[in-house]
Amino acid sequence: MIDPSTTLAQRAPAPRARRPVLAGWALAALLVPACAYGLLAVDAYTGASAQLAVGSRAQDVLTLALLPLLLTAAHRSSSGSLRAHLLLLGLLAYLAYSYAIYLVGWPQNRAFLLYCAVVTIATAALLDGLVRIDVGRVAPAFTGLRRTRAVGWFLVAVGAAFTALWVADLLPLLAGTGAPRNTGPGGIAFAPYVLDLVVALPAVVATGVALLRRHPVAPAIAAVVLVKVITLFTVLWVGSAALPLAGQAFALTPDLLAGAVLVVVSAVVLGAASRRTGTPEAGWLRPTVWR
Repeated sequence: MIDPSTTLAQRAPAPRARRPVLAGWALAALLVPACAYGLLAVDAYTGASAQLAVGSRAQDVLTLALLPLLLTAAHRSSSGSLRAHLLLLGLLAYLAYSYAIYLVGWPQNRAFLLYCAVVTIATAALLDGLVRIDVGRVAPAFTGLRRTRAVGWFLVAVGAAFTALWVADLLPLLAGTGAPRNTGPGGIAFAPYVLDLVVALPAVVATGVALLRRHPVAPAIAAVVLVKVITLFTVLWVGSAALPLAGQAFALTPDLLAGAVLVVVSAVVLGAASRRTGTPEAGWLRPTVWR
């Protein structure tokens, strides 16, 4: 029986959050024409290298394939699913990163404003979804997780290894003895160097350190990072596998092998953590940031 002293507001179910759904459908409305343009327009990637054009079109295919997952995660997040919310944030991180590279590292095309809107909405939704997580109420959901310190060391090692790799690529430029292994169009800075060294890799290392220090929100952020790792290296594999379709040779490089290992390890860790993630306390996603 319902306690007569319980108020109507206390008995009413929590309202569905609208922001994840709105962000998901807004991104879908932008990404469908952007990806269709990249796949169908002959001049979509004019000025890019042949390999870059193939990789971009492969990424367009993968992005379209991920849209149903993005929308499903958005709707389930709006209903209060913590797992769906973290998956959604990981996919938003993938979109923000990938289309930021389209903006600053690829030759401009007619979808430029669509890319701008995608980066703006994905970044805003990602930050909003992170800062509205109530750390105290979400922490009980992660009490059953194991080996969080091992995952922390894994993320620190991944971030440090790729930082060292990028810095090694840049050493000839810094020493004045040559150019980096990768450069952008016209000799400008290679976009992944910029985004990785400034944003992505520091975030990966900081998340690993937070896990090592057992910060209560660290498992949530680690899930977002692992989704981002999986999508990033899946894109690299899809792009490389598509090269023979364009008459180019496929080479199994150490980067691709390392990427395959990272995808498998990240997927295994994420799957195990998802099965052990419990139910957070009610109100774990704050309705607003500013009170």
